[in-house]
Amino acid sequence: MRMILSSFRMPQSKAIHCYMLMSLWILLIIVGIYKFLETKKSPQEPENILSTSYTNLAIDAKTKRIFKICNFPEEIVTGDEGAIRESKWILKGLLILIRHGDRGPLQHIKKISSINCGTENSQLLSSYKAYLQNQSLSGKISWVGQGPFHGFPYLPIHPSQCHLGQLTMQGVSQLLNLGNLLKQKYQEVWSKVKSLKSREVVIYSTKYRRTFQSVLAFLFGLIPVETLEKLVMHESQSMSFCFKDCGCPVTEKLYKNVKKSISHQLHSHPAVAALAVSTGNSLFSINGEPVTANTDPHFVRDALLTFVCHRNGFPCDGPINCIRRQNVVGIFAYTDWVNYQKWRNVYWKRYCLLKSYGLVRHIVQQMLQMVSNSGPYLVVYSGHDHTLEQLSTALGLQNDPFLLRYAARIVFEVYQQNEGIDNTQGIYFRLLSNGKDITRQVSFCKNIVNVSTKVNLCKIEDIVRFLHDDYFISLNVTNFKDACMR
Repeated sequence: MRMILSSFRMPQSKAIHCYMLMSLWILLIIVGIYKFLETKKSPQEPENILSTSYTNLAIDAKTKRIFKICNFPEEIVTGDEGAIRESKWILKGLLILIRHGDRGPLQHIKKISSINCGTENSQLLSSYKAYLQNQSLSGKISWVGQGPFHGFPYLPIHPSQCHLGQLTMQGVSQLLNLGNLLKQKYQEVWSKVKSLKSREVVIYSTKYRRTFQSVLAFLFGLIPVETLEKLVMHESQSMSFCFKDCGCPVTEKLYKNVKKSISHQLHSHPAVAALAVSTGNSLFSINGEPVTANTDPHFVRDALLTFVCHRNGFPCDGPINCIRRQNVVGIFAYTDWVNYQKWRNVYWKRYCLLKSYGLVRHIVQQMLQMVSNSGPYLVVYSGHDHTLEQLSTALGLQNDPFLLRYAARIVFEVYQQNEGIDNTQGIYFRLLSNGKDITRQVSFCKNIVNVSTKVNLCKIEDIVRFLHDDYFISLNVTNFKDACMR
């Protein structure tokens, strides 16, 4: 009987022992969580941590690439612009395509009012503000026609706030710095930049505040203010700067095929789709109400940039349900991969060829006018990431994720070879992406002149031949009209 009782007590005591250990373990977990939450709160924070919780993105090996997309004003630098200093090469002019600066998100996001979209008030920014204040009083800057530029403010209305799709003061500072840096670089080899006349400068901007305000800041840093005061701004009706070659119905079908491919890729990665939904639910809202329909990783990426580029913590729905580092890294890694796949998509290439035809044609016309000494000698297009993306694809360039960063730039430098006082020979151009010479990447450049290890030139006759003879070969037609009808 004692043996039976002892055998009965042994398992019972083990069960009690296990129960006590489990209770102690749970208690330790609760204490740990409490201590973790306690350290996250400051004495000034209210007790309701669910509505005020944020997580910050630290800079490490994987997130460093994400911060580079922001292109912070203090990180903008020049590269190989104006690198040809030999007297036999005469710089005739510049064609510059810029993306607008930092902007607010394209969709409503939670806690947007808590994000500071301002920037440090540098000496250059202060000078620009003072200049614009005088201009608003004197009204010296003129505009073409009765377009929307008439009513556009020169600066963001609320300097420290983020507004949907609107340029921020950080974006203004980016373009000011970029223009000023390019001026310093080019005036060493092209003295004309210091004395450009208004008739020698042509500016095009899409009909958005962010592109108009961006190019205005860029020009203030780049050219003399006396010239800026007399400039006429031209409005582009298209984000692609298609000019007279815009109507092309087949591009809609091509783009549908591209979107279909992207959608298929997302369906093939259910984990990414789930990540986009959960992250989007933590980001988006309309009138304060959460939105559950934002499943596109590219929309989520855009919203995340608003927090990352202003060094603001991400909103949390609770102490556990927060946007973590792995969420952000995963979304950006996937969207970068999708963009790389898109670059190889035949429909995307054909789409970009047709969308960029008008712009390529216009660029070639401007190049020829520069070397004929009729001008203009500075042409600036203020556009969007789509503008740069489509043009670079049409030119056969490699996929570059940093090409699409805020305040990105593509520069065409036009040169004439000078063999003597009265003897001019070939006409060439260089292509630079964010300061990097990428002339060798241009698909149609067959006559490359290697000036140095980082400096290459392509004959203008190559781009003329490409435009007139080879542009539509991949579409099995010979002209723009036929390409758009098939």
